Amino acid sequence: MNIAPHEICQRLGETKFKEMFLSLNAAAMKASLSEVGLSAVRLPMHHSLRKRNEDWARRLWQTVSSPRGAGCKLFLFEWLRQTKSPMLAAFLDAAGVPHQKGLTDADFMKDVPEEKLLEAATMLLAHPDFDRRDVATYLLFLDYSNETEKFASLNLAQSLQP
Repeated sequence: MNIAPHEICQRLGETKFKEMFLSLNAAAMKASLSEVGLSAVRLPMHHSLRKRNEDWARRLWQTVSSPRGAGCKLFLFEWLRQTKSPMLAAFLDAAGVPHQKGLTDADFMKDVPEEKLLEAATMLLAHPDFDRRDVATYLLFLDYSNETEKFASLNLAQSLQP
């Protein structure tokens, strides 16, 4: 069973979600808000960029954590792309996939044998430089985005909890 991006975010919890959101650049923050239909207009109460960003994080979390939560696909992609390129690169290197700083156009989830993907995933989970929750988020996002269940045997949902 694939876990949708908003469910991944819900399972990570509010603190981790907001930390991830605040690590994005303004363009990605605005795009993430837009993905769920929230306005990115700066309000009079936003006396600083920090206040604005914290308010945006709070509003996005409220939407994501609601019973009808949605979105987060763009948010997770941008978070991974902007802040986790060494982790993405390590995974793709271990899977033998050519890339540029962790990004690739290769259809590796289809082309690379499942055993090799699992081996690369297991290496990433055990890697001392990468947070297990971040790795689980990445692998679950890969499965969801590619409509596969290549990493189901790793029980990654357990690793999302704080």
